[in-house]
This record gives sequence, structure tokens and C-alpha cells, in this order.
Amino acid sequence: MNWRFLRALVAGLLLAACAVVAPAAARAAVPTRVMALGDSITGSPGCWRALLWKHLQDTGHTDVDFVGTLPAPGCGFTYDGDNEGHGGFLATGIVRDNQLPGWLSASRPDIVLMHLGTNDVWSNIPASTILDAYTTLLGQMRAANPATKLIVAKIIPMNPANCAACGQRVVELNNAIPAWAQAHSTAASPITVVDQWTGFDTAADTGDGVHPNSTTGIQKIESRWYPALLAALGTDTPAATGLHVDGTRVLEAGGSPFVMRGVNHAYVWYPSQNRAFADIKSFGANTVRVVLGSGQRWGPTPAAEVTSVIGQCKQNRLICVLEVHDTTGYGEQSGAATLDQAASYWISVASALKGQEDYVVINLGNEPFGNDQQVSATWTTATSNAVQRLRAAGLRHLLMADAPMWGQDWQNIMRDNAATVFNADPQHNTVFSIHMYGVYDTAAEINAYFDAFRTAGLPLVVGEFGNMHTDGNPDEDTIMAQAQARGLGYIGWSWSGNSSDVGYLDMTNNFDPAGLTAWGERFLNGANGIRQTSKEATIFGGGQADTQAPSVPGTPAVSGVTSGGATLTWAASTDNVGVTGYDVLRAPGASGGTFAVVGSSATTSFTDSGLAASSTYRYQVRAKDAAGNTSALSGVATATTSAGGGGACKVTYSASNWGGGNGFTANITIVNTGTSALNGWTLAFTFAGGQQVTPPGWGAGFAQSGGAVTAKNLSWNGTLAPNASTGIGFNGTYSGSNPAPAAFTLNGSTCSAG
Repeated sequence: MNWRFLRALVAGLLLAACAVVAPAAARAAVPTRVMALGDSITGSPGCWRALLWKHLQDTGHTDVDFVGTLPAPGCGFTYDGDNEGHGGFLATGIVRDNQLPGWLSASRPDIVLMHLGTNDVWSNIPASTILDAYTTLLGQMRAANPATKLIVAKIIPMNPANCAACGQRVVELNNAIPAWAQAHSTAASPITVVDQWTGFDTAADTGDGVHPNSTTGIQKIESRWYPALLAALGTDTPAATGLHVDGTRVLEAGGSPFVMRGVNHAYVWYPSQNRAFADIKSFGANTVRVVLGSGQRWGPTPAAEVTSVIGQCKQNRLICVLEVHDTTGYGEQSGAATLDQAASYWISVASALKGQEDYVVINLGNEPFGNDQQVSATWTTATSNAVQRLRAAGLRHLLMADAPMWGQDWQNIMRDNAATVFNADPQHNTVFSIHMYGVYDTAAEINAYFDAFRTAGLPLVVGEFGNMHTDGNPDEDTIMAQAQARGLGYIGWSWSGNSSDVGYLDMTNNFDPAGLTAWGERFLNGANGIRQTSKEATIFGGGQADTQAPSVPGTPAVSGVTSGGATLTWAASTDNVGVTGYDVLRAPGASGGTFAVVGSSATTSFTDSGLAASSTYRYQVRAKDAAGNTSALSGVATATTSAGGGGACKVTYSASNWGGGNGFTANITIVNTGTSALNGWTLAFTFAGGQQVTPPGWGAGFAQSGGAVTAKNLSWNGTLAPNASTGIGFNGTYSGSNPAPAAFTLNGSTCSAG
């Protein structure tokens, strides 16, 4: 819903792109060998490689072998981390010292991912000289394997404190890379250019102006490598699952047609109004479109909250259309998000979305462009890119694309270019959404728009409409009658909570289902309205009341107990429709006390934190289904937290200084050499040379006061069995010399040196 219908001028939208210079050959029958070649951005710790490997595994691409002479640094989980990411190395230095042939001989890669040149730029080496080094490296790759596929990055931006000119030097290098790639690409040995520069922010995505951080930086890098690597592998995109497009129709996974009949709910502004889901369902709706925030204007709505929203939808037997509202009116509305930013948000909450394809539609961004025609003209490219980014991230849901020009497409940009966007979706699983307000005030205009999509054979829904608006009087009777006659979905705006200038679009007064407005009465109870035409999705049983509770879940098993937390796992429940989640209940002490809900989980595991040391707790779990039925409680599990404590330990410390600057990368290995497990640990050491840790590091939570540094375990590596080890590390800065710490303690006990 647009709050204002304005016209303004705006700057153009910068779009990230990935240019493939030559087609990829078919995948080999044996695992494809992939080498990541670069400097510390690639190797120290280079956890984008861990994310990339996991992404491939999660999407079924398991026949890939990451190769290199360097082992995997710790990134929080086990992964295939062999690489050639050498901290401080220059492209020109690798050529000068003839180092690549030896690496190639040892690893024999089929595909090379190369992000290289940062240290050359830092050392003020001209772009032309760096590209000459690229040419030599490419020749060495082809000498080792004439069919080498090179995926070369336009490197991420840099803004180190000691190099004001580095940012522009990166731009100059990146501007020259595409022409270099095109000149050297061949059919037998193609070169792909991946744009890692666009959309990467040194302030938000690095900790030191150079190296990607672990919160957003490595995720952005991985998301750009993934589609290019898939193309080089020659893999097929996994088919759509769950709700999906069939011609002009939307079908459920089982093949039953699904016609949306729903209500918009302004969740991001009214997150406590969760009764609205049940109230909307009470009028017979089969869909709710839920307003979320991506962080540019509202929110961001975190993954845990998205999981809760999906649970509310499923509990009330509603298909959940999730939309990001921050994109509204981009190019005209100040502060509005781009579709690329919206795509980044969806990828950031992918953990809440995956596995929900039967129940969830991802609406890329609400009304993603205002009325500026020059900006709206980029709708096709921006929407296609957003779709492809979500697919590359493994999101296989039905996607919904809103029209530009405040959603009303009054210049027919979406109408005329929808086929291009549809074909850009490798799963061909995108439905288009038109918002019908004052532009659609006659039956002729409404029918003409509907006819265009029917003629094109493309799916369409009316994602928003009302019975009046400041920009004109929409013909809601024709919208609803024609949608019913043609089998088109519609979702009315909105349940409640509109601002006073458009308060007439509220269907209820103050979210009260007993207080319908004129619009609510017309939409919910009138001709061709919700009560008359809505049919529940068959995934919920097709309208048959579900009174069967899930089976009792298994008694929880306790693991990973520390002084402040414990992890529970249990055997799954079953249900005639489907289990939607579990409640976890806790009581204090070995006996007595009252059980109370301490959390919920959509999976069969839960980690409880914030517990007192040396204390006993009891746990039970119960399952719940989409109809709100709950199972009986499981058996009781008991957990006693530890007191922490020290133990024998060995620490290995190594640091490599960066070329062209005063930075360094430190890697630390901690080994429990004692005879009992460590449950929670804190490593402490002191820098004598004025070195400073650049947060956040990896494998631990680092803190520094003066020269004293502490590193505290993360949730996944807090328990160290006897002889077990964990790797942690950080980037840092120094002045003059960079001596190693003289001693290390673990939980107060002095460790031996490795």
C-alpha cells in the first residue's frame, strides 16, 4: 500500500551483475576440482568458502572437491576447505616467484575462483601491471589444464586507514577486468567475471576496511560466487517444490489449483496484533499477506520472528505471503530499499524459509518503484536479478513480483516485460502482482490488464486493492467478479492500522473483527468476496476440521552442557496434517518447581542459554500442529550445568603480516591436553608490541583492554573433549614489530606452547 501517490525525479539504480563470457562445458563424471586462489580475503580465514561449500551441499551439488595446498581454517563447522588463499600475497609476487605452477601440479583444478589484486593495489601497482600478472597466471593454468575455467572477481572495495587512494585504484582495476576477460576467454577455457564490488560496503561489510566481516561480508561474497560456480559446473537447477506455477495457474505440491483469497496484515507496524491471523481466518480467508521489514525503513524482521509468523499462518491454516515493505516507492520515496537489498534480506532469513515451500510465497518487495519513469524502467533487470539471487541461495518457493509505479503499472512496464522476468527465473516459478487502486477505476482498464496476462500465458494475482483511494475510485466490484470468473487470486488491503489519511482502507476498526468497516463488510461478506469464494489449501486438509493432536515427541536427550547452557534433541512427532513446531518447557531443580515454556523450535532441537552454573534443570517438550492441536508432554530430561574450570592445554599461535600495510592475520589452535572435557573456556594472552585485534575475529568472541586480550568460546565449540582442538583467529594491526604473545592461559591455567 503506498501512503502517497507522488511524482519525483531520482538517480538511477545501480545493479550488480555477473557476466559470463563463454558457456560452460558439461560437468565431468568425477568430482569437479575447484581451487580458490587469492590472498587473506580468500584464505585467512576466508569463511565465504565454507558458506559456498555448505550452499553447494544443501542444494544437492555434492560432487565438488575444493582443492589447494592450504588447509581449512576454522569457520564453525566442518567443510572442505583446501585452498590457495595466501595472506599478504600479491598477484605480481606470485608471478615473480613462479609459485602457481607448483600449486596447480599439487591440486589439478578444473575451475579456479580468483579474487586477487588487493595487496597489489595496496602496494600502488598499476592496474595494467596487475592484469599482465593475470595473463601470466592464466597461461600457467591452461598449461596445467587446457580446459581450465577461470571465474575472476572484480575485487571487493577497500578503504584501509593508511591508504586513501586505494579505493580509486580498486575501481580502476575492476573497470579493466571485463575487457581483459573478454579478450582472453576461449570456448575451451572460458572466463567468467563476477562482480564482488557492487553492493559491498567497507563500513558495513568489513571490520578494517579491507577484510570481509562474518556478519554480512562473507555472506555477500559467497552469494556472488555461487551462481557463477553453478554455471561453470554445468549443473541443473533443482525443480520448484511446493506451491508452483502451471501456465496461468498456481498449484499446490499435489497438483490442486490454489486461488488466493486473502487479506493484507500490517505486521511490521503492529507485531503484537497476532490475533489478526485467527480473525482473518474466521471469515474464511485462505491467504494472509504479511508486511515485514528489511531494515532500510522498518525492521529488519529477524529470522526467528519470520519463523513465528509462518507458524501463525500454519496454525490458522493460511497460506503465508511474506513481503518486504521497505522497497515501496524506490526512486521517489526517500530511504526506500532497492530490490537487491530486499533480496539480501530474504537470503539472510533463508533458514526460516527453507522447508516451508508448501506454505510460503516470497513477495520480493512491495511496490518496488515510484512514478519516476527512468527508474521504473529498470524494473525488469532489477526484478530478474533479485529472482536469480534467491534461486542461487537455494530458495525454491513460489516468488511474487510486484509491479512498478507504486504497484499500479500505469505505464505497463510489468505487463510488457513479465515474460522476460519469468524466463529469468531458472525454476519458472514466479507469479506477478498488480495493485489496483485509482488507476483501475473502469471495467475496461481492469479487463484489459487481466487479458494481457491471459494472452501471454503468465500467472497474475491482485496483490492489493481497495474500494476507494485518494488517486481515484477503484472498481472493486469488477476486480472481484473478474478475478472469480478467471480464477485469479486477490488479496485486499488491509485488516487494520492504516494511517488516518487512508483509514478508509481498514477492514476492521482497531483490529476488532466484530467492528467491520464498510470496506470490510464489502470485501469479506459481499458478492464474490472472501466468504463466498475462498477455498482452503488442501495442504491443510481442504476445509476438513483437524482435531487430531500430534503424537508425543521423544524424551529429550541432553548434550553440549556448559556452565550456562545445554542443547536438547528429541525424536520427532507425527501428525495427520503436519507438525509445525515444538514448545520446550523447563522446571528448576531435580524435583519440585513448575514447568513453564522457555522457547519454541520448528525443528527437533533447542539450545537453552542463560542458565546458572552448577544448577539442575528438568525439561519436557510438546508438539503442535497447523490447527493448534498440542501433543501430550514428553518424558522428563535432566541437565546439570558445569562450573566451568580449567585444565591442561596447549596453544599454537601463528601470525602472517600483510603486504603493503600494517595489518596481520593470526591463527590460534587450542588443544585440551587434559583427561576431562572442558565445558566452556576463555583464552587469555597479552600483546607486548601494541598490537590491536580488529573485531570480530572467528571461532571466539574477542575482547581487548590495553594489551590484554581474551577470547571466549562460541556456542558450537564450547565443549572440548580430551585431546580435542579448536581453531580461532583474528585480523589485527601493529606498529613496528609484531611479536607473538609470550604466554597463554585457558580458564586461568597456563598452557604449553605448540
